Amino acid sequence: MDKFILLLITGFLELQCVQINNLTVPSLATPDIPTILDCDYSLDFPKDEELVVKWFFNEETYPVYQWIPDAKPQDLGILKGRLDLTYRASEDKNKVHRALRIVKLRPDLSGNFTCSVSTFSSEDSQTKQMLVFVAEKRLDIKYTSQQNEMFSTIMCCAEEIYPRPDLKLYLNNSEIDNTTLSVQLNSNGLYTVALQGFVDDLVDGVEIICELRVIEANYTVRKEVIYYRVIQAVSSSNGNIKQLNFSLLFFLYVLLIFKVCF
Repeated sequence: MDKFILLLITGFLELQCVQINNLTVPSLATPDIPTILDCDYSLDFPKDEELVVKWFFNEETYPVYQWIPDAKPQDLGILKGRLDLTYRASEDKNKVHRALRIVKLRPDLSGNFTCSVSTFSSEDSQTKQMLVFVAEKRLDIKYTSQQNEMFSTIMCCAEEIYPRPDLKLYLNNSEIDNTTLSVQLNSNGLYTVALQGFVDDLVDGVEIICELRVIEANYTVRKEVIYYRVIQAVSSSNGNIKQLNFSLLFFLYVLLIFKVCF
């Protein structure tokens, strides 16, 4: 008998629980494009009092958004001044302002968003991750050589990108192992990354490849160039012809620059 009563009580409590049906957070977002994060939930008792919808960012204990029916929604913390507070996700008075419409989207909003829905009797929450991806502003390959031409330095540099990418350098499809990496986080929150490779002196016709990857965005960029030395003829002061060997002019012949976004 006691067990039967306990089952009845448990079943009754489950019936009146708040439940999040669907949390919609884009896994990949683009800066400055309005983005909606939605939190659809159901209430078994729509008239249940003290309904509160909150959104949290990463591990913060204080909400970045809060809405209580019959009150104005509040943008807080990192979302202050970055939301469209007039946005209506539903005509249901208990769901009108359940969602976030972010109008000032920047890479600093990459992270975990948690929707929490609570009433006097129960609570439910779900979390999803969003990445605000910024493609590189520029991808360059540069070359320098020692005067004795015994070894050469190749540099691949990616500017203004988020998140931090992986860079690799290749000679004729063989990866250069002797490399050093430098990373700079700019004041705007974007990265500038340079990979420097050290190789034996380059020969004519060698193909140099720089590959940039952002695994989280499933994004790949490759830049390829063919290196040629240039021999330039100039006149000496006595009228004779002299040949000067210039091993620079690394960008003389660019075969291919392409981007592949899967």
